[in-house]
Amino acid sequence: MPIVSRKKAMQLTGKSHATLYRHLKSGKLSKTPDGGIDTAELIRVYGEFVSPDAEDTSKPVKTDISALYQKDKTDTEIKLMQEQIDLLKSQLTDTKSQLVRSQEKEDKLLQLIENRLPPPDDNSVVNRLKKKFL
Repeated sequence: MPIVSRKKAMQLTGKSHATLYRHLKSGKLSKTPDGGIDTAELIRVYGEFVSPDAEDTSKPVKTDISALYQKDKTDTEIKLMQEQIDLLKSQLTDTKSQLVRSQEKEDKLLQLIENRLPPPDDNSVVNRLKKKFL
């Protein structure tokens, strides 16, 4: 079930802030660790929700819980998609830097092939191997 704020809980149940606070403090109503209240908990304690525009607030009117659940589900999906976008952006940055390094290596090898770079110094690995085996 979706989690709602205390203000929204007041609207859904028709109870005052003082009543909600008193019930939370006494333990009759429980809250989530982040301070919200689960709609299932509100229904358990107070019964069906009241319509916010009803003249008589003593008559409970069924509220569309599925709409609240759908909103909560949509918010969660949006957060997950945002995390995926951030991850993909990070991977794209890494891929771009790998491409730049690869192009630099390719340019260096091409210059070596075309003899544009000076030969390696005497202490290079290639020259030491040539001296050892030749």
